Amino acid sequence: MAEEIQEILDEEEEKRSLGWFKKYWKYLLGFLVTISLLVILICFAEPKLIWESLTGSNYQLILASFGITFLLFVIKILRWQAILRVQGCKISFFEALDLILIGTFGSAITPAKVGDILRAFYLSKRKEDVKIGKAVFSVVFDRILDLAGIILIVGVTTPFILTSVDTTIAWWIPAGISVGIVIFIVLTVLVFNKKITGPVLTFFVKFISRVFKKKEAKNKIKLTTEEIVNDFYEGQKNYRIKNYLWLGFLSILFWIILGMQGCVLLLAFNVRSSPFVVIAVLCLAAIVAMSIPISISGIGIRDTIIMSMLWLILGIANAEALNLSIIQTFLNVLIPGLIGGFLTLRRGDRKDQPKSPTIA
Repeated sequence: MAEEIQEILDEEEEKRSLGWFKKYWKYLLGFLVTISLLVILICFAEPKLIWESLTGSNYQLILASFGITFLLFVIKILRWQAILRVQGCKISFFEALDLILIGTFGSAITPAKVGDILRAFYLSKRKEDVKIGKAVFSVVFDRILDLAGIILIVGVTTPFILTSVDTTIAWWIPAGISVGIVIFIVLTVLVFNKKITGPVLTFFVKFISRVFKKKEAKNKIKLTTEEIVNDFYEGQKNYRIKNYLWLGFLSILFWIILGMQGCVLLLAFNVRSSPFVVIAVLCLAAIVAMSIPISISGIGIRDTIIMSMLWLILGIANAEALNLSIIQTFLNVLIPGLIGGFLTLRRGDRKDQPKSPTIA
């Protein structure tokens, strides 16, 4: 009898273990991929050289890059405020900063930064007049603008990259960039076509709802995917040419300043570089990291591209290139993500916390 009871207890324990694994296996896989890639890159760049590069760097320039991070977040805030303003939603600078930091926390713990949509749920809770669909639209549209800025910058800087390389360029590099630009233009034209992109958005929203679903939430917002998708397509009808020009300017400015931050960090390691090339490389790395969502926040994937491209194009040593990438990740993703995680936990202790949506 005791043996039978023990077998039953063992079976229950095994079910609980499998349930935990099924719930978190994507995070575990992303974490393992991220750590594995970073270990490989560090070994390839040689830990001794990485350490010598860091200890011999100009710390004042590294500290100055903190200020550039703040400037990047100011641009993010202004762009998101501009998106929401057209929809009749006004939020203060610090409200937007608070929500963007929370979104950064979501991005830092999920592949391809899909967790950034977490700020949409908090926005809809704080502003009761903003429907969840329009809040989701504001975040997705923000991401689209990021991609638009990347593609435009890559298109402009590609000639400078090709002329900076002494060796013969393989035909598939410019061809691949050109095809990517064409695909982006086509997707941009079709992204607001409900019949074409509606199913994709539906899948995206359902995925997000599962990622952030909390069983312990007592009163959940009951929404249907159809309501969110409908609100999304309604949200984009209010924009005019002047809105797109201003938003496009902010998007391009964001990536230019990010590239300048990269140049400052390389200069801190006593490496002079071409701003055009550094900006383009960081943009390409961002595209690849979003296109291959197998690591946490694209870490490892982005570092691989940056290290490889800077060595191939400018001949920058792997140690300096990897240090640049890792420091930018800490400044622009991990540190803001930690602050956002603290803000999320703080909100979790409040009675007015946003309930995780149950999406049909």
